[in-house]
Amino acid sequence: MIARKYARAILALITVSACIALWLHGRIPQDPAYHAFADTRQIAGIENFCNVLSNLPFLLFGLYGLSRVRRLAEPASRTGYIALCLGVMLVGFGSAYYHHAPSNASLVWDRLPMTIAFMALFSLLLDERAVLGAKIPTLWPLLIAGIASVAYWRWSEIQGNGDLRPYVLVQFLPIVLVPIILWLFPGRYLSARLLLVALAIYVGAKIFELFDRQLLEATGLVSGHTIKHLLAAVAVLCIILAVPVTRPSARA
Repeated sequence: MIARKYARAILALITVSACIALWLHGRIPQDPAYHAFADTRQIAGIENFCNVLSNLPFLLFGLYGLSRVRRLAEPASRTGYIALCLGVMLVGFGSAYYHHAPSNASLVWDRLPMTIAFMALFSLLLDERAVLGAKIPTLWPLLIAGIASVAYWRWSEIQGNGDLRPYVLVQFLPIVLVPIILWLFPGRYLSARLLLVALAIYVGAKIFELFDRQLLEATGLVSGHTIKHLLAAVAVLCIILAVPVTRPSARA
């Protein structure tokens, strides 16, 4: 394990490099083709039924996560954990709403809860590993940054100069930093194994998303985006389980 100051320097270097790279890249507008999902079947009167219904696991896993709050083994994780579970539940509603009628306007309500969940998880990890120090709060600054990234993107789209760069940073930089933090900083209570499994599953989900139409054409039943939702929900469950709880006391 390298010295903490050098580990922090590595994280800072990666973060600054990512910010500079995105700034040099120039603005990233929302691709209108993003809303053209392969599976548009209407079932039971619901447009885009499979992409809507496949968000149900987020709601269920978020509720399950909240049911564990009273048994959390580490009281310091409580606020971040609750924010994570609430964000996951809202993903279930927001993503279903978006997929029922995909547009930039409805996409806001898909991305907003995702940033809450991402930032809550990142805060939990930063605090558990004391990456920034034990007394430096991370949850609220990260939540504000995540929400602001979506607000800025929507505002820029309305102005005719759509720019996703802050949102891209909020979504993808933690994916790069999480395994590095797990490697460089000693843990106290979060399950590194489950977090790495969650990360691997989420990367797999993003890969399935790239083959949305091809999978629907190959199977005739399910699209890549629907599978992405289901895998991402499994990744969320792994994250929830990575936060330990106390075992219920045995009855006499």
